[in-house]
Amino acid sequence: MVPGISAFHHTGIQSSIDTIKKHNKLLNKIIPDLVTVMADGSIKVKKSQELLQGYLDKEKIIPLVQNFNNDSSVANNLITDGKATDVFIFNIIDYLDQEKYSGLCIDIKGIKHEFKEHFNDFIKKAVLELNTKGYSLSVVIPAKAENNHDSTWSGAYDFKSLGKAANNIIIMSTDFHWPGGTPGPIAPLFWVQDVIDYAILEIPLEKIYFSFGLYGYDWSLSTEEKARELGYMEICEIVEKYNTRIEWDQESESPYIRYKSNGHEHELWFENKRSIEKKIYLVNEFHLQGIVFWKLGQEDPGIWDLFSF
Repeated sequence: MVPGISAFHHTGIQSSIDTIKKHNKLLNKIIPDLVTVMADGSIKVKKSQELLQGYLDKEKIIPLVQNFNNDSSVANNLITDGKATDVFIFNIIDYLDQEKYSGLCIDIKGIKHEFKEHFNDFIKKAVLELNTKGYSLSVVIPAKAENNHDSTWSGAYDFKSLGKAANNIIIMSTDFHWPGGTPGPIAPLFWVQDVIDYAILEIPLEKIYFSFGLYGYDWSLSTEEKARELGYMEICEIVEKYNTRIEWDQESESPYIRYKSNGHEHELWFENKRSIEKKIYLVNEFHLQGIVFWKLGQEDPGIWDLFSF
């Protein structure tokens, strides 16, 4: 069993709430999408019905801060404008003081790679202020297997600097193949291995958490449409409806299916108990701190058997 099992929670999604109710005892931390940050450092906070109705154990909650829709202009202004940074830190500490949470998780995407040092400084300042007040700070970063400075997706995230500054690092090992790209595994095992190999050279082991997706992407092979995201139970319905079967790709250690709908060929890649188990084995093998599932409620129910002893 991995040292820590946590999960991101999309508030208001009933399937996610149901999973939390059923498996709450297995989850060390729950990271709900409660806070949205604006370009000027102001924040918008959700009034979560799960919290109000007691579905979530407040002691386990680490609020997630995001820039809405990965808005690049919001991200870049927030980290380059000193006043906006100060306003954000003041607002977020005030929020944590009021709600009595133990820490915060920051997931800021869309940062231009040339603003890497600005993001480093932003996190350093936020960590200093939060830690001084007794709060921890976790930072979500995209996976990469090398120091790709010029990448528009991950170039702004300096593993070494962020790993030194933050209390915890959550590496999102998802979307190796993405909705706008070609069909293929979402997190092939060989890639996860490469990401771990790079991460452990840059970030202290005691700070590393790996996030794995629980969803699938369904690509139409004969149209230009982006892949649609599906949960495991929806995928099972497709298997039954189109009388197809789940195949296993040995190279990526990932499941997939092929089927035909309305004259269009489809290829659907996803995660299941078998593929997740292999990724968890790597986390254990390298003695990382734990895993963080992305999007509760989309999972193969069988994954919970991996943690029930």
